[in-house]
Amino acid sequence: MNKPEDYSSYPLSASLTRRIVNYLNIYRMVIAMLLGIAHFGDLMSSSESAAGPTLANAALISYLLFASYHLFSARRKDTNFYRLATYSLMTDIVFLSLLALSLGSLEGGVGILLVFTSAIAAVLLPLRIALFLASLASLSMIGAAFWIPDPQIGTTEAVLRAGLYGITAMVSAVMTHQLAYWARDYRLIAEKHRATVSELEQVNELIIRRMRTGVIAVDHDDQIRVMNESAWFLMGSPPVRQRTLKSLSPRLVKALTNWKKEPFTDQKPVLLEPSQAQILPNFVALPGDPEFGALIFLTDNNVVARRAVELSVNSLAKLSGSIAHEIRNPLAALNHASQLLEESPQIRLAEMRLINIIQNHAKRMNGIVENILQLSRREQSRPEVVPLHAFLPEFASEFRASQVSRELVFESAMAEGETLILFDKSQLSQCLWKLLDNAVDHASKDNSIPQIRLALTRDEASGYCVITVADNGPGINKTQLSKIFEPFFTTRKEGSGLGLYIAKQLCEANQAEITVDSEPGQGAFFHIRLALARGNPQQAPDII
Repeated sequence: MNKPEDYSSYPLSASLTRRIVNYLNIYRMVIAMLLGIAHFGDLMSSSESAAGPTLANAALISYLLFASYHLFSARRKDTNFYRLATYSLMTDIVFLSLLALSLGSLEGGVGILLVFTSAIAAVLLPLRIALFLASLASLSMIGAAFWIPDPQIGTTEAVLRAGLYGITAMVSAVMTHQLAYWARDYRLIAEKHRATVSELEQVNELIIRRMRTGVIAVDHDDQIRVMNESAWFLMGSPPVRQRTLKSLSPRLVKALTNWKKEPFTDQKPVLLEPSQAQILPNFVALPGDPEFGALIFLTDNNVVARRAVELSVNSLAKLSGSIAHEIRNPLAALNHASQLLEESPQIRLAEMRLINIIQNHAKRMNGIVENILQLSRREQSRPEVVPLHAFLPEFASEFRASQVSRELVFESAMAEGETLILFDKSQLSQCLWKLLDNAVDHASKDNSIPQIRLALTRDEASGYCVITVADNGPGINKTQLSKIFEPFFTTRKEGSGLGLYIAKQLCEANQAEITVDSEPGQGAFFHIRLALARGNPQQAPDII
């Protein structure tokens, strides 16, 4: 088995080498054509020896053919650009050296071309190969001076001029090689700094999201760019698509306008229209960033009242959990007793139907208890960077494996490329599981085979991605569409009516938007719209 070739001694990365080689191929083709026009148009004379014109003709025609071949080779997908750079630069040195020998001097700019090619070789190739090519160019230029003495300037002056060209080629090779390494080091430093900055941006975004003080960043047109969870609740939990500050709170816009006119005046409390919360706004200008006009900090003046509400909600959740625990114990005993009764040989068919009714309703009550317990145990979201392109396929495989006892057609479709979001991973899993369970249950009506689809689409332009759960069920009529996310609303006799409500609560806790599209007889499509996160950067762009 062949070992992979080591190209670590080459100064530049593969992508940058490919880019420079493509430019070099075009340059080579243009130079070969210009030299051919100059030579065959008698604009450039060859040496007076018999072999001069013949050697020049052969060198120029061959050089043009090789330039065409290298230009074609660069278009192939399997091309190794490190090798192509080596072979093409060797071709340049060889044919330009032959051309210098055929001319018998460095007239026509051949010497400058040899110096330039030596410098380019030092940028793309290891130093030992670059110095070898520069040495070959120097020897050819000195050899051209000895080939046929120039009667106008003399042999000594011609050799001296050729020697200066050769020294220039060697020095250029060493200096440009060092510059190429400096460019690579600078690119690596820039890549490392970019990764650090991206990580700091993620940390800052997480900190802002978890702040108790509301934070809103707006641009010069008062369009909301960033809004943390506290501000989202203060603004009345608006839809994700509603990004205009004026549409959310005209009073806050008025306070922002007054601050822009008189930035040093004390701000007065503002009553927000959507949530009826009285807040004290503080504005901070961001002149260094043209995308942001100002940062708005919203301090709730009713913190005590909100804290009392939170305590009431927490107490109610704990009370519901306690009641659910108390119900679960006799419910388990009831279900166990029905199972023992079912195993009795003296049970008649009519009594068996009654036992099945008891078991079905016990199962339904147990589902309601589980959902109430989940509501009472639900903690605050802990968002993290979730790679959906890796998370969703694993989740789909896990869900498919859990449905082995049911006849089901399940498929998934994922957008290509990296898709990163900020979300509590466990809550995202709970939300998707409830949506898929809901889809399977509704698509199973009329004893039909459920066809479920989990899809991920991404829109880089808007900065959002969408997770869709679709089914082939009977669909939802328009009167029910506005109620399906309400607690305890269900269209199934055995349903608890809490699954979709919990899914919506989990989405809102992570600043995601859940919607549904459905027509009677055409199934239902549930969409979770999430903002894309920046995540870890890819390789930094190459620097020339």
